[in-house]
Amino acid sequence: MCILTLFSACTKDQMITDLTDEDGTATSSNKATIYKRGCGFSLGTSTGQWWANIINLKANWYYTWGLTGCQDPYAPQNVEFVPMFWGHTNVTQSNIDMVNDLYRQKKIFYVLGFNEPDLSSEGNMTVEQALEDWKKLSDGLDPGIKLVSPAVSWPGAAWFNDFMKGVQSQNLRMDYIALHIYMGQSPKTYSDQVKKIFSTYGKKIWITEFAPRDDSATSGKPETNKVSEEWIRNNFIEPVLTDYENMDEVFRYAWFSGSPTMAGLWTSMLVDKDGKLTSLGDYYATIHPNDDAAPANGMTMPQ
Repeated sequence: MCILTLFSACTKDQMITDLTDEDGTATSSNKATIYKRGCGFSLGTSTGQWWANIINLKANWYYTWGLTGCQDPYAPQNVEFVPMFWGHTNVTQSNIDMVNDLYRQKKIFYVLGFNEPDLSSEGNMTVEQALEDWKKLSDGLDPGIKLVSPAVSWPGAAWFNDFMKGVQSQNLRMDYIALHIYMGQSPKTYSDQVKKIFSTYGKKIWITEFAPRDDSATSGKPETNKVSEEWIRNNFIEPVLTDYENMDEVFRYAWFSGSPTMAGLWTSMLVDKDGKLTSLGDYYATIHPNDDAAPANGMTMPQ
């Protein structure tokens, strides 16, 4: 309830940001996409080649959990890159300057915040440290860049509530809220969580990681996952994506495609170990497909 009070001074229309002035009606090298569907693949992904996965999924935008993407020689063409300041060590003046240069070249338009800073195995930041670093981003990044909040490990985490209190009290920039959602297999839960967070903060949502996860699966033993790919295809992916496409609260989303080593998530993979699209990936690629996605000059798609 206190968070609602913190933001009550602003109307909902004032709190919601829309596309930047540079945004166009389609993905291109100097325009942001109006389409919601994206994907995330780290440069060292264990399932296929990261850049080929993005092209095969016909993604409209992508991120790599880092600041490197569009600068990479393998970066796909005609797909918008969104950099991420993953944690404390990334928040340096040289990185801020680099991102500002990318924005002024119209290569990026948004910046993602810290990755699960509430977990010691991920971003591992105290709220105080995160606020100190966020102030550097808020003050140092070009005012035209839209800032997306840190994404905590689950919606409504106390860490995030405390962080947002600090953002408000220090009058720091925050344009969108990022969510990670791994909360069972009910499609309704994945929509309800978005509505709840939007109602609390009045800002549109980027769901930068989500997928149905079997929390009973034994680590390192994917065969113990009881949620089959077929079940997800028939009962989960279509209703969730339909909701996200139709919800005004959702600005962008990116399904999390894990790896075979992630027992609870391996049946949710969009790309298999050989870099081929799964049945889920095949469906995912049909949602506002970016048919202009292409390999970098001189690169050919793997067979």
